Amino acid sequence: MIETLLLLGSVLTQGLSLAAMRASDGLRRAPWSATAFLAMGASVLLMSRALALGMPLAVGYGIWSGAGIALAATTGALVFADRLARVHLAGLALVLAGVLLVHGG
Repeated sequence: MIETLLLLGSVLTQGLSLAAMRASDGLRRAPWSATAFLAMGASVLLMSRALALGMPLAVGYGIWSGAGIALAATTGALVFADRLARVHLAGLALVLAGVLLVHGG
């Protein structure tokens, strides 16, 4: 149970890191750059704790990367007005289906 919460925190901080990287304008905006680095560090720390507590690597990394992709795409569309074509949405649906299958397996 705690491993799942740590993994969730890792995914959320990864999402924050990616959004902050985008907002940093190529690391030219110091506050956003610092946020990006701190959030990614937190994400890696939380993931390492989840793995240390027994989460299988394939499950943890599969969920971390898949959910991170979906979160980044959603954030890009909602916050930065990135355009998601139908093919992108279909791909994201497949990624999310994979995350659910890995988590439930």
